[in-house]
Amino acid sequence: MKATVDQLKAVLSDELDIYQQLLKLAGEKKKLLLEKFSTELQGIVSQEEVLVQRLIDLEPERIACVKKITRRDDANLDQAVETVSEADGKSDLWMIGSKLRDAVAAIKKVNDENQRLLEQALELTQYSIKLITRAPKDVTYGASGTQNTKKGFSLIDRKV
Repeated sequence: MKATVDQLKAVLSDELDIYQQLLKLAGEKKKLLLEKFSTELQGIVSQEEVLVQRLIDLEPERIACVKKITRRDDANLDQAVETVSEADGKSDLWMIGSKLRDAVAAIKKVNDENQRLLEQALELTQYSIKLITRAPKDVTYGASGTQNTKKGFSLIDRKV
C-alpha cells in the first residue's frame, strides 16, 4: 500500500503543480484583460489548453490510485486519506489535497473575474458598433441654417 500512497502523492503533486501554473496563467490573463487585448492572450489560452490536457491525462491514474487504496470504485481523495494508516502518508496526502482545493478555488475566482471583464469588453464593443452604425436622423441643418431633409450617410453599412 505504501507504493500506491507514494504513487498517489506523486500524481497529486503533479496535479498541484499544473493547477498552480493555471492560476499563474489566469492572473496573467486578467492583467492583459485589464490593460489591453493582445496576441499574448492567445498564447496564454494555448498554454492553458496544454495544461488542462495534462490534467485530463493524469486523472485516470489518480482515480486508479484512490480506488486501489480504498478498494472502492466511487471513492474520493478524502476517503483515501482516511484509509491510509501510515501517519506520514496520511498527512502528506491531506496537505496536497488541501493545496489542490485552494488552487482550484483560486483559479475559479480569477476565471470568474476574467469572465466578467470579457463580458464588459464585449458590451463596450457592441455599444461602439451601435454608435458607428446608427442611422443618422433625417433632419439636419444646412450651411445657411435651413433644414435639410436629405438622408445622411453612415460610416458602416448597417446591413452588413
